[in-house]
Amino acid sequence: MNTWNILVVDKSSIVRIGLGQIIRGNFDCDFLTEEKDSYGVIKTLHGKRRYDLVIIGTVAEETEDLINDIRQLNSETKVLIFSKTMHYPHAMSYLIAGANGFLTQSAESSEMVKAIGKVLGNERYLCMELLEAMAQETFLSNIHRRKNSPHKSKGAINNSLNDKLSKRQKEIVDYLIKGESVSAIANHLQIKVSTVGTHKSIVFDKLGVKNVLELVEMYYGEMVT
Repeated sequence: MNTWNILVVDKSSIVRIGLGQIIRGNFDCDFLTEEKDSYGVIKTLHGKRRYDLVIIGTVAEETEDLINDIRQLNSETKVLIFSKTMHYPHAMSYLIAGANGFLTQSAESSEMVKAIGKVLGNERYLCMELLEAMAQETFLSNIHRRKNSPHKSKGAINNSLNDKLSKRQKEIVDYLIKGESVSAIANHLQIKVSTVGTHKSIVFDKLGVKNVLELVEMYYGEMVT
């Protein structure tokens, strides 16, 4: 059975403690170290002990820079991002910088265990929110490539939205179209994640769509074939 050296970094002691409990309860660790900032991480990694995984939560410094520093110190050390919210451009920049996985702090403990296990097992782990945003981005890119005027029928669709949706629901639709996750939308609008989820379900029912991709299709007025 493998034993692991894992380093957790987050400015919140509550997050560090919670992650530590989950890791200790599900993985056999030789060392489980906690740090609150990038300086502590780099200082720890400069020591003699070799770490298999660094889990990066919320830090005051640039996360991309921290990933690059970790990669320079030891290219074999895995990096799992444990982000407060899913912001697509940031998530992609972390993956490009060399992160092996991305997870949001709204994840259930079972998903955290799955993500950590996969990354330790030399696999990549991407949460469902990020996978959906990536699918949306690909879908929208296809639309823009195949249409001379991507907003050709947007006016008619917007009129339909104006008739069916409340002001708050239209705000949420705008964010969904941009690829924002439910947690990120809640953060933008300063409302609860559950409230965004409720509005999202109502929007889908009103417009007769099953998922965000169908919403995007309706918004741009064309199915991609």
